[in-house]
Amino acid sequence: MSTLIDDLSRVIASPVSRRQAFKMVSGAVGGALLASLGLGRATRMLGAGGNNQPCPDHGVRCNGQCYQQGYACCGPTACDRNHQCCRDHCCDNKQSCCGSSCCNYGSTCCGNNTCCACGVACCNGKCCSSPKAICCGGACCPEGYLCCANKCVKTRPSESCICRPV
Repeated sequence: MSTLIDDLSRVIASPVSRRQAFKMVSGAVGGALLASLGLGRATRMLGAGGNNQPCPDHGVRCNGQCYQQGYACCGPTACDRNHQCCRDHCCDNKQSCCGSSCCNYGSTCCGNNTCCACGVACCNGKCCSSPKAICCGGACCPEGYLCCANKCVKTRPSESCICRPV
């Protein structure tokens, strides 16, 4: 019974037309009814239970379709060996997952969906505009400035103040 509910939920959540969803749901319900009467073949003919059938050659089932061995189900799609799952889509293996985005090799994930280029600082979920800027107290300090007491300053306020050069 829980398999039927899972199948119905997948059908309703999938991006199909209402007509197609109605056909799939009614096929699943009708198949479940026939299966409860001991008519298993009729269930498979109507489409219910088909999502639970094993794929040939130890393949992977993803959203009702079979993929070759080595694929991984990733939300509404399947990723091959050259890709990794990133929430609900695939990133190239040379990329990193950053929220729902894919960052290119060498870039840094900044925040939830922002990728900063190699060497560019991330500050409060945004990339600094200058490659030589640093994040200081939640703001990007431009090149030539110092970060003292979480503030961007042009010159050191005192000898005792420890500052980071930008």
